[in-house]
Amino acid sequence: MLSISFAPKLGQFACKSALGTMLLAVGLTGLTKTASAEEWQLSPYLRADLGYSMTIDDRDDFFDSAERDSVELARYKGQRYQIGAGLNLTDYLRTDITVSYGAQLSAAEDYRDADGIPNKAVNKLNDGAFETSNWTTMMNVYVDPLSIAGVDVGAFSPYLQGGIGWARNKTEKLFFPDSTFIRGDTHNDIAWQIGAGVGYAISDHWKLDLSYRYLDMGEVRGGDTYINGATATKLEATRFDLRAHEILIGLQYQF
Repeated sequence: MLSISFAPKLGQFACKSALGTMLLAVGLTGLTKTASAEEWQLSPYLRADLGYSMTIDDRDDFFDSAERDSVELARYKGQRYQIGAGLNLTDYLRTDITVSYGAQLSAAEDYRDADGIPNKAVNKLNDGAFETSNWTTMMNVYVDPLSIAGVDVGAFSPYLQGGIGWARNKTEKLFFPDSTFIRGDTHNDIAWQIGAGVGYAISDHWKLDLSYRYLDMGEVRGGDTYINGATATKLEATRFDLRAHEILIGLQYQF
């Protein structure tokens, strides 16, 4: 009987804790410059971004009664779509809430028996096996360190960014060549991101924005049911991490 197991990746929770520390440090750094009543802006803005996403590959281990097998998850390069709304607090500190979507962020590349040989005919997976999509909602903070230091860069506004929020990851079925499969699943998890970018003021109301971020979308889970004809066998859910390097370009409308 097929069963599935997962060994937790050490450091995942440490990374999330480190993110919280980083966000607190970013906020405190910005607020070390005491804002007078004249410095507080409290001006809202809207944003829309198009991104290029490159996910980081991962591996999921499978166990049956005789051996330990594995599935390699392929890297993906594709689009990320994002919208959001935010508030300029001062000339060096702002925050926003964003919602973004990416499709086909990962897929099973090959299945390997214990001998490590990939893509044997008996194990070759159908296209779209374990294909994953993601919705991410984030609360973000941005700090302009040059503005804090009193450096005038004109229409440009470089910044450091960090965010934390919620990810909803949906996984499709994992198909085997004999028409057996493991069902897909939808899993919610904590998401976080860190990065840097630069804005350019096109006019009083419009700003062009270019940024890089490392995005951790939490854990993806496959289904917990193995289907062989009319027989359904319960399994421990398959699990792997969904992470990406992303470049985003967008427009912001300042009210």
